Amino acid sequence: MESVARGKSGKGGTWGVLAAIGLFFLSKLKWVLGLLKLGKFATLASMFVSLWAHAQIFGWKFASAIIYLIFVHEMGHLVAARMKKIPTSPAIFIPFMGAVIGIDPKKIKNAETEFFVAYGGPFAGLLSIIPAALLYLYTKDPYWALVMQLGALINLFNLIPVSPLDGGRIVSVLSTKVWFIGLLALVPFLFLSPDPVLMIIFIFGVITWVERIREPLKIKTMNYKKEVLQNINELLDTYKSRTITGIDFELYTDEFEYKLNEYARIRTILRERKQEVVDFVIHDPTVRGLFVRPKHKPKVKKMEAELEILKQILEKNMFPTVNSATAIDEIVELVYEQNQKKTAELNDELSRMKTYYESSLTTKIRALILYVALAVLLAVILVFAMEILDASDLMVNPTSFEEN
Repeated sequence: MESVARGKSGKGGTWGVLAAIGLFFLSKLKWVLGLLKLGKFATLASMFVSLWAHAQIFGWKFASAIIYLIFVHEMGHLVAARMKKIPTSPAIFIPFMGAVIGIDPKKIKNAETEFFVAYGGPFAGLLSIIPAALLYLYTKDPYWALVMQLGALINLFNLIPVSPLDGGRIVSVLSTKVWFIGLLALVPFLFLSPDPVLMIIFIFGVITWVERIREPLKIKTMNYKKEVLQNINELLDTYKSRTITGIDFELYTDEFEYKLNEYARIRTILRERKQEVVDFVIHDPTVRGLFVRPKHKPKVKKMEAELEILKQILEKNMFPTVNSATAIDEIVELVYEQNQKKTAELNDELSRMKTYYESSLTTKIRALILYVALAVLLAVILVFAMEILDASDLMVNPTSFEEN
């Protein structure tokens, strides 16, 4: 989830420059990782860094408004996530970019839950505007109108139906096809007002949309991974089911020699299969080059997945030196259990993916009403605040509030 601070200023390129500065901070991920190590103090520490950075450009009053609005927005996501018992990382503020919280996508079971968590941010953002509105009505100070304007802008911007913005996650419960509409809506803005933030959002939006289109291929590849793991375990079962009974001791002097031979047989089979896959993926003329033909892509993805599994098993588990029958048994059992665990994880992920975007008509209608109602309320507040600032001649320069 993220909030992006946006607004108007006297110089058209100011926000683009600030976004670029924010991207610089974001690119230096070491400081973000350092903050995460602070745990619950990460939010507070990054908040003060972001507050100070904004204050150097716009003054403390404007900076305080921005940080307050973004903080409440992010707390909305955190509260919503905790209501659904979904663990999150602390909110991290990024100067001139907003703030982010970390949520493991696998912890979100369906699009309806994603809607709830995503909606929590803009909804909390709407609530954050209420104190400013009341203070304006009481004091008639246009500063509070500026807070209202910023709050409406930040949350309306986040409602654009493009992932990874909140709007993209909200409309996923309706249909992921809405993402494409949102991307098309962003194109004119990219040409009219080239902005680093918009460009990043557009790029991530395209990536998310393409991943959604490729999801059927991903499901097929995951099913093939299951088959590979099951086939390997069937091979290991042949080892586990054989005993020393009836073995010709002219060939095998003891149990260890017999099991070592079986162990070597399995390892040879896996190595030969790995080489077959390598020959196809790397040397086959139909799949070599920068671009794979569409008709070959499913098979290539499957072979790449199988190669990854075989490498992990052969390199991590099947090469240790063994000096007893018990050691061989332990290695085989370890690989077998690891494969079972991976298969169970694949089953869980496949089940989640297949049902993730399924929701009832009632849920879709309710989500649409809530989404549109929130957008309309924020738009009305934005227009109201802009009229106040226009009348006060203070809309174009937020730093002017420092002079009052």
